[in-house]
Amino acid sequence: MLRITFLGHSGFAVETDTKVLVFDYHVDPAHIVEAYANGPKPLWFFVSHWHQDHFNKHIADYEASTAHYIVNKDVPLRGVTPEKLTSLSVYDTIDLGDTTVTQYGSTDEGGSFLVETEGQSVFHAGDLNWWHWIDDTDENNAEAKGNFDREMKKLAGKTFDVVFFPVDARLETAREWGVQGFMDQVTVRTCLIPMHYFGSPWTPSQRFKKTHGQTPLWIPVKSGEHTDL
Repeated sequence: MLRITFLGHSGFAVETDTKVLVFDYHVDPAHIVEAYANGPKPLWFFVSHWHQDHFNKHIADYEASTAHYIVNKDVPLRGVTPEKLTSLSVYDTIDLGDTTVTQYGSTDEGGSFLVETEGQSVFHAGDLNWWHWIDDTDENNAEAKGNFDREMKKLAGKTFDVVFFPVDARLETAREWGVQGFMDQVTVRTCLIPMHYFGSPWTPSQRFKKTHGQTPLWIPVKSGEHTDL
């Protein structure tokens, strides 16, 4: 069983039987990570890129309770024991005991993470998305589509148990183009979880429901909310 708790924005804690995976810790007003740090299971921090809404240098404060910090190679994490720090380039894979971590690409900075552990596969997209801005130039939006299509080719045909994927409200009518395009290429067995709202929580469109309504969704709103899968 997995217990998934929303920290805020793109941050989540995923509790497994033996560890707590913490993705893109930025804010945590409900003090979820602090509570886990005082518990029996080791923390594993993942940082997809250095943007301030995905990386908080104070994750180093939890080193005593942390088994691994796994970060994109451009993340400037300091003050942790080198043996606990793994910096990955995009498309690198590393085995850490019962856990395999692969960093896939992004359409912005850094990368995205696939974590396979204890029979579960968890994909956190970071800033991987179709970043089509309504007021941008046709040239820039064509480049954004090309970037997205390139990364989808790397992921096409894969199956994940749990996926965290951006649905940014600032994209307006293009808000769910990315998640729609992603879901057209992959299979999500257990739960799709939207993130990176920058505005109101996502309400799936009728088109999305028609094409991917069979995929279970959990749409968190407030820090500290959790679901058991």
